[in-house]
Amino acid sequence: MSAQRQMAPLRSLLFVPGDSARKQQKALASDADALILDLEDSVDPANLPDARARVAELLRSRAGGSGPQLWVRVNGPSSGLLREDLEGVCAERLPAGIVLPKISAPGEIVEAAAYVTAIETRRGVAGGATRLLVVATETPQGLLALPQYPAVLHAARAAAARLLGLTWGAEDLSAALGASAKRDGGGAL
Repeated sequence: MSAQRQMAPLRSLLFVPGDSARKQQKALASDADALILDLEDSVDPANLPDARARVAELLRSRAGGSGPQLWVRVNGPSSGLLREDLEGVCAERLPAGIVLPKISAPGEIVEAAAYVTAIETRRGVAGGATRLLVVATETPQGLLALPQYPAVLHAARAAAARLLGLTWGAEDLSAALGASAKRDGGGAL
């Protein structure tokens, strides 16, 4: 049985670039329930090593502190950067959760969950302590694979127990489909 922490409800999540200490400090003073320290879209690939180090330091320095939960959005499985992101930010302290983007199939969730479990084991943390929030619809493949999720995750109970939820990724899906939003002058669709 996993030893998952009881989490307060996440009503507001604030994305913060992983490579900006100034923005991270400002976000820590916000009333957000969770900060999502971003290693994906808001970080230039050339700055990724620095972003990983900054995020790892923030996780270490805030260990046991009050304030918002600290989550990390890593690069998706197809990027080839997922394991390096996880190893880089989880060097000393694990975040409350991982935002897992650009999922194309539920098996990628199972694989990522197994890797997080391995990191928890190496760090002496109870298995299942780090939750996953999966962005399941950023790719056309991910959208089409949604009917497979229940069966795959039912069979992989450890991955399913770690899953906080699935969320929608409309902007990346639109880009992958070559679609664009038509907004009026006020930003409304």
